[in-house]
Amino acid sequence: MYVLYVCGGKELQIVEELRFKNITAYCPRQIKAERRRGNWQYVERIIFTGYVFIDVPELTAKLWHDVMKCAGAVRFVSLCALPPDEDGYIRKLCNDGNCVGVSRGYISCGTLHITSGFLTNLDHEIVKFNRRGKRASADVTLYGEKHRIVLSVEFDAPPVNA
Repeated sequence: MYVLYVCGGKELQIVEELRFKNITAYCPRQIKAERRRGNWQYVERIIFTGYVFIDVPELTAKLWHDVMKCAGAVRFVSLCALPPDEDGYIRKLCNDGNCVGVSRGYISCGTLHITSGFLTNLDHEIVKFNRRGKRASADVTLYGEKHRIVLSVEFDAPPVNA
């Protein structure tokens, strides 16, 4: 999998254009809880704004030219594929083109314990959480560079034995 840097707001348009050219591309999205006028609403948001992930075994010259012809494509972050450990969780975030749902968890002794959802894979990478805002932040890496992602979490009451 390769990472393409794109103009903000063009991510989904570029993914569709690449799919039209028979190139598998993803723009990881999530269902996010947002509070508007006192009510919680669930909306779809892009996780990595400005990035598109291209799922090909090898970056050839023809593929590079096909991708760079897309309006809004800026450059490849690297001409090397993502390392295997990073590739694994990025594929999970891509979720075969579907949105990542809201995770569930509870707080016990000041620690967030994830019981279901995508954050179960990143439980050890959670750096902070906001119970009131229904959010948890985790650090992930792309080509060794840390990026902080914020995902939605529904907080449950802790189990009796916790």
